[in-house]
Amino acid sequence: MLSSLRMPVPRLSNEGDDPLSIFMKPPPYETDEERTDRLRREAEEKRVSDQIDEYIKAERAAMKKKRSDIKLLLLGQSESGKSTTLKNFQLTFAPKAWREERTSWRAVIQFNLVRSVNTILDVLSKEMLSALGGGSTAHLNIAQSSSRPPSGSWSMDALDANLDGNFSSDDEQEVYQPIPASTFPPLKFTSSHSLLKLRLAPLRSVECDLKTFLGAGSTEVTASTSDISQMVATPFDIDYRGSAPPSASLTRRRTNEFAVRSHAAWKRSLGMHTGSSKTRPSSPKAGLDLDGATEVIAGCKDDIKMLWHDPLIQELLKRRGVKLGDSAAYYFHHVDRIANRKYEPSDDDVLRARLRTLGVQEHKLVFEHSADEGRSRLPTTDLDLLPSADAGSTWCIYDVGGSRTSRAAWLPFFDDAHAILFLAPINCFDEQLAEDPRVNRLQDSMILWKSIVSSKLLTGCSIVLFLNKYDLLVKKLQSGVQARDFVTNYGDRENDAAVFAKYMRGKFKTLLKDLSPKPRPFYGFLTSVIDQQNTGLTLSYLRDGILREHLKKAEIV
Repeated sequence: MLSSLRMPVPRLSNEGDDPLSIFMKPPPYETDEERTDRLRREAEEKRVSDQIDEYIKAERAAMKKKRSDIKLLLLGQSESGKSTTLKNFQLTFAPKAWREERTSWRAVIQFNLVRSVNTILDVLSKEMLSALGGGSTAHLNIAQSSSRPPSGSWSMDALDANLDGNFSSDDEQEVYQPIPASTFPPLKFTSSHSLLKLRLAPLRSVECDLKTFLGAGSTEVTASTSDISQMVATPFDIDYRGSAPPSASLTRRRTNEFAVRSHAAWKRSLGMHTGSSKTRPSSPKAGLDLDGATEVIAGCKDDIKMLWHDPLIQELLKRRGVKLGDSAAYYFHHVDRIANRKYEPSDDDVLRARLRTLGVQEHKLVFEHSADEGRSRLPTTDLDLLPSADAGSTWCIYDVGGSRTSRAAWLPFFDDAHAILFLAPINCFDEQLAEDPRVNRLQDSMILWKSIVSSKLLTGCSIVLFLNKYDLLVKKLQSGVQARDFVTNYGDRENDAAVFAKYMRGKFKTLLKDLSPKPRPFYGFLTSVIDQQNTGLTLSYLRDGILREHLKKAEIV
């Protein structure tokens, strides 16, 4: 019945009835001049159309390539070794690009050296001033100590009991207690120390010039400069006041701390060199006389050596618990080479250079050779079935600011991450966060680790742990610091770096096993990322493992 009521569908009788054909027909009575003009217009329209098609094709290819690129996040607290790990990636897999960039770090290395010198001079000036008044400065807060007393110990019970993923400030129960005042026999400084201070005074202006040149990254985060209302313990957490969701915290942070999206933009924003050391950046900072700064540093070389090797100065630093940078001793040891008018940074110099990461910085790592090259360094048993990273393939590596004032900015980058490399400095069990001295640094790393491994957003993401700065852990324990005085759960275990590292590795592994939304393997390495040879080997394992997991998920292998 219904079929009999259907209206007949008119059909085009021939090609001439096609509306498009009718539209494309040349107009009747077209003159030769009109025909020439029409054909010219049609050719131009076709050219534009073809150009648009090519653009769309290229865009699709670029999007497809971007989706195939591996996205790796470097996470961890401030000064955990994230930026140094990034440099190792560049040094290991893109050595040509690394060599082209290496000279640009000269100003940063000079700044690190000069800042350490001026820190020592500040302590010396206060001590000599106090000596004139006839008293000890043991009670003065000359510099933040690198360690806290046994009364500042912490327990893992709070971490073990709180396995429900609620990461509030309740996990951070301990309040920093300054080192109690004590009486030391006076240090007998002489007129040579006063003269030394006078001769090194020009380095004050050099430090100011280099800070201006390098920008905000040259300023370290401290408790006095950090707004507690803008801190978060984890990227998923509310702020310290508990009054705003992560999105609001993120909005506030972006008004104060920028996020750079590419490596080239990072260099431009900080005004760093590219290529030759004589190149000047195209920015208002270009007016700074960096060659003049190099000249002043070179002129102060002998006095810098005298300052560092003075026994009274070393005793003063020991008494006051002065914390210089991790690389300060290295730069002082190589001052003959660094404080030179023709100084060119070495790989080791750059690996140790410290410049605070601002926001979230994207780095494109283009592999310059196949992963098969250099595999002779790997044990034969590890060569089976490993995928190959072809020359020209790209990884997007994101280096993040690790302080609690920066962590809210991490969250938007979790969505499509393939892998996370989490760095936890294992030597800092007796240290506090610079931005919040109430919080133990190792405990902070574990709180961050808990939040990452328990996140459902990162369920499909490979997670690798670097227990970093193992070399500094060895030195600290050999100096007599007792781990059990600070980590009460450590108990009566041997005060040995290997034993302590194994204990902490087990704690991190347990957290991953208990908190992961679904089972995932644990990859944990003991590292000292300033050791480029061993770190390069570790990164080769890491690269192959991440690539294999990526191919598995793409159902390629």
